[in-house]
Amino acid sequence: MKNILVSIKSPALISLIFVVPFMIMETVNRRSFDQGFPIPLFIMMWLLPLLFIITLMPIVRSIRAGNNLLVSPVALLLRVVTLVFIALMWTGIVLDQMPCFLGVPNCD
Repeated sequence: MKNILVSIKSPALISLIFVVPFMIMETVNRRSFDQGFPIPLFIMMWLLPLLFIITLMPIVRSIRAGNNLLVSPVALLLRVVTLVFIALMWTGIVLDQMPCFLGVPNCD
């Protein structure tokens, strides 16, 4: 259990670094509006990069160890497809919510 927590600590911190600027923009630009803070949005925005990094880690470890990536092409293909899907989801969320982050009224 301790090994899992150690291996997730760095991806969690990196994901938080990706999300904090959007949280700051939301807080600063939406201060005058009478709306609550969108906690589920930021949890999802934190979770997606976390999953992206966790999915990417075995590929990077394999490359650093000097192994051939095509040893298991099916697993590599599934990881790459998952990475693309996660990246598209995160980009879609950011593009959809960017007016809200910038303080546009009635952005939803």
